[in-house]
Amino acid sequence: MDTDHDQRRDRGTRRGFVFSANSASSAFPRRDAFVVTLLYVGLTIALTWPLARGLSRDVPGDFGDPIFTSWVIAWDATHLGRGWWHANIFYPHPLALAYSEHYLPQALQVLPIYAATRNPILCYNLLFLSTFVLSGLGMFLFGRELTGSRTAGFVAGLAYAFAPYRIASLPHLQVLSSAWLPFVLFGMRRYFATLRLRPLAGATLAWIAQNLSCGYYLLFFSPAIAFYIAWEMVTRGTWRDRRTVLGMVAACVVVFLATVPFLLPYLELRQLGFNPRSLAETRRFSADVYAYFTADPNLWLWGTIAQAWPKAEGLLFPGVTIVVLAAIGVIHGAQGVGRAVGRSPATLAIRILLVIGAVLIVALLLGWSIRLPGVKITSFARALVIASGVSAFLLALSPRARATTRRSLASPVGLFSVLTLFAIVMSFGPEIHARGREVAGTNLYAAFYHLVPGFDGLRVPARFGMLATFGLATLAALGLAALERGRERRAEAMAAVAGALVVLEFFAVPIPINQSSTDYQQAGLAALPPSIGTGAGVPDVYRFVAQLPVSAAIAELPLGEPAFDIRYMFYSTTHWKRLVNGYSGGAPLDYELLTESLKDAATRPDRAWDALVASRATHAIVHEGFYAGDRGPQLSAWIRGRGGREVASVGTDHVFQLR
Repeated sequence: MDTDHDQRRDRGTRRGFVFSANSASSAFPRRDAFVVTLLYVGLTIALTWPLARGLSRDVPGDFGDPIFTSWVIAWDATHLGRGWWHANIFYPHPLALAYSEHYLPQALQVLPIYAATRNPILCYNLLFLSTFVLSGLGMFLFGRELTGSRTAGFVAGLAYAFAPYRIASLPHLQVLSSAWLPFVLFGMRRYFATLRLRPLAGATLAWIAQNLSCGYYLLFFSPAIAFYIAWEMVTRGTWRDRRTVLGMVAACVVVFLATVPFLLPYLELRQLGFNPRSLAETRRFSADVYAYFTADPNLWLWGTIAQAWPKAEGLLFPGVTIVVLAAIGVIHGAQGVGRAVGRSPATLAIRILLVIGAVLIVALLLGWSIRLPGVKITSFARALVIASGVSAFLLALSPRARATTRRSLASPVGLFSVLTLFAIVMSFGPEIHARGREVAGTNLYAAFYHLVPGFDGLRVPARFGMLATFGLATLAALGLAALERGRERRAEAMAAVAGALVVLEFFAVPIPINQSSTDYQQAGLAALPPSIGTGAGVPDVYRFVAQLPVSAAIAELPLGEPAFDIRYMFYSTTHWKRLVNGYSGGAPLDYELLTESLKDAATRPDRAWDALVASRATHAIVHEGFYAGDRGPQLSAWIRGRGGREVASVGTDHVFQLR
């Protein structure tokens, strides 16, 4: 084994990088992870204040997706096994859970807590807070492993866990659930350094957890992980090593076998008529180029300054500190490659051409045009083709250029620069727009949309911003480690300043809590209560519903308005009766038709009644207090007039038996 490690070390040295046979983590005490975890916990509580004050009743963000996710977690915690995919919403349609994320890894994390408390909001909040702590810990471990610096790892953990983009994603637990990616790469790197099975097993489990935590990251992160594995094997010269190859193949097979069963229900739902996302919808939720200069308005420092182009899913501002540190890492890496390959007039000329080309492409990407005496450049696509052609020509012509490229890609800086650039480009979606104006009629994402299975089921390419954040955090760790070299006495001071700046750029206290919008799609609806009840606070009508037969199927009116449907779903955790109502990432076509029919109950009562009967609901609840004016009592009278028998009246809530 030692001989094998020596050979690997020799191959790494010939490429200009020395790989130790031992993991860098072995040089640090194990208590480091415990200490930084406590620090991340403290920062998480402080930076998400006042959530910690109301963990059992408040939700970060609004009463939309967090409440929906709380319902999913409660369903997972109580219905694992046969019938799990057939959640109690959208009755009688099957596979209702597959209209959105299934959140199984998250539910397993809080399963004991849910069993003890039966409080979905408490479980949701603990998961929400854990995404910050785990992201910081995973990034710390990977950053320390990559750089050999605990301070660089700690700042990288801060940069990944408390990136400004995460404030913009507060209501979306699946987007925040990106913590497992750095654990995957940390385990893989330790495996390549030691060939021990334990880190490989840990990386494999983390990869499975990441795949199942978020469908977006299954498709966004897995190619990045595969690319990293290939890079490690090539740069270490182990791609011909039988043991290493078998270990990687086994890990990939296990991940594949563990992931595929969770994809089959989504494929089955597609066959049942759940259509792929259209290109128009995908464009709507793609990032504008200026999204990276646009921050969430809640940020104290940048919220009012970085507002270049606000739009849905378009708040991808990464923060200045992480970008500066990443730039230092890139510059230092380029200098190292330059020293390794040497300098010559030809090399200098190539560098100047590349810098000029990069500046022109970025300028055109930002929507600018280049107008100089005798020169006019306005087409981004044409400039990109010309730059690519010139680069290919230089590589073919110059052995030194090829050597420089090889050494750049063989370095961690080169790898994560490419990864970050890839993520940014993909976040732009099938086309590229700068402040709403088309810069390029097609983009790399379009090829993935048309050719890679699953991409046509995603509607938010902008969420590639989390992968870009990971790449920048890694480059920031490399940049800070470069600054520390030869300055050991000032290393902790530099890390403290960098960490403080990262936290300052994330600061948005108090974060939004319990937001409720009355911007309803349907007219004539009243404002919902300003809080969600749990335990004794659950509306009394649901205690009656809990006593109905197991075969009961409930339609709650108003129906088809997301804010209302989400609350019905949440309160169904107290009775788990089948609901005609539902809300998710998509919906059956029949549900949309039912919604439209019930809107016309006053003007087309026969059509509305036929639709309600066809829904196969056995009971209907009219929440008269949720309607403005006298529309609620009119609906109750309409159901009575059609033969509905009122079986309960609880305040302004009336329960009718339909059949």
